[in-house]
Amino acid sequence: MRIDTVLRSFYLIAITAITLFTPLTAEAWPGFTWENWQQATGVQAPVIDSPQAGRADLLPLLQGPTGSIQTVAAWEAKRDGIKEVLATIFGEPGPIVRDKGPVTILSEEKLPAYRRLLIRVPGEVGDPIPAYLLLPNKPISTPAPTMIVLHQTQAPGKQEACGMAGNPDMAFADELAKRGYICIVPDVIGFGERIPEGTQPYHDALAFHDRHPNWSFFGKMNYDIARIVDYLETRDDVDPKRIGVIGHSHGAYGSIMGTIFEARIALAVASCGFNTLRTDNRPDRWSHLTALMPRLGFYVEDIKQAPFDWHEVIACIAPRPYFNWATLKDDVFPNTDNLADIYTQLEDVYGLYNAEDKFHGELVPGKHRFPKEGREMAYAWIDQQFHIKR
Repeated sequence: MRIDTVLRSFYLIAITAITLFTPLTAEAWPGFTWENWQQATGVQAPVIDSPQAGRADLLPLLQGPTGSIQTVAAWEAKRDGIKEVLATIFGEPGPIVRDKGPVTILSEEKLPAYRRLLIRVPGEVGDPIPAYLLLPNKPISTPAPTMIVLHQTQAPGKQEACGMAGNPDMAFADELAKRGYICIVPDVIGFGERIPEGTQPYHDALAFHDRHPNWSFFGKMNYDIARIVDYLETRDDVDPKRIGVIGHSHGAYGSIMGTIFEARIALAVASCGFNTLRTDNRPDRWSHLTALMPRLGFYVEDIKQAPFDWHEVIACIAPRPYFNWATLKDDVFPNTDNLADIYTQLEDVYGLYNAEDKFHGELVPGKHRFPKEGREMAYAWIDQQFHIKR
């Protein structure tokens, strides 16, 4: 792993997709306000005791209650505590019935390098997961490694990740399928086919909370990713030991959380997905501006009281392979300078497992982008982790 802060040549293009937030954004997406959520659900501030709560600084990853963490067992005890905090913030679903029906194929298109199927993956009853399944004409191997590709914040959802709309730099599934990877590209909750045509992301999020007043979009996203993995494991052409996830921005933090809470995901790639809460000029992005984790909203007035921070979240992925792309002038997630130190701390966590080579962090000049240069680096890293020779 190396932290590359040397100036790179970026391939700048006009951005046609809607990004998650701009620094001046002060309004929630239509259909959600934190105040309405709290009034409708009656949820109160959770009582959470964590070592990070109340600290303005970032608690070092390998600092435990009795001193320095030097063993895997001691780290995993801390990790389990971090996951419990996240689970409390995400909340619990209301009565949920899993749809055990088959996957439905709605259409199929034959493209030069792969077939693109429009499918419905069974999830919660009454809420199937719309997705594209990309099946390469020449898969890398049989069974093949597979990538779950998560879109960024833009209304068309999965279409952009497949290169059918929006920003071509976001077409990870198209690029990976051409490299021989099976790809599945879902619309996550609040996007694509899961909102009325012509509406914006997070449309009518309160309807979701009518069904699940104590849950969050992060919780639902993790649930849906688990259902997607369930489906992939039924396919003979998928190698169940080589299932990864990749995303930029909304897709990045969705990839991170999905990996933490789904042990069957073998690796993750995230681009421009976070900054630390304690350096964020808009920590309310997670609770007031979106429905991602409303319970965090109880802490945004004094963010040092938040019971976790993002360096802890990322570390929960270890020792599974993780690639992080971040930029020093990110106009969505600013104040990323401290990621250099966080990368070093992550190396130490991976070092406990003798797995330093499983973490790769890039911190480069530039804004909220995942340019061709970065994507090609990530794809080569995925090949390496999945033992693919070209």
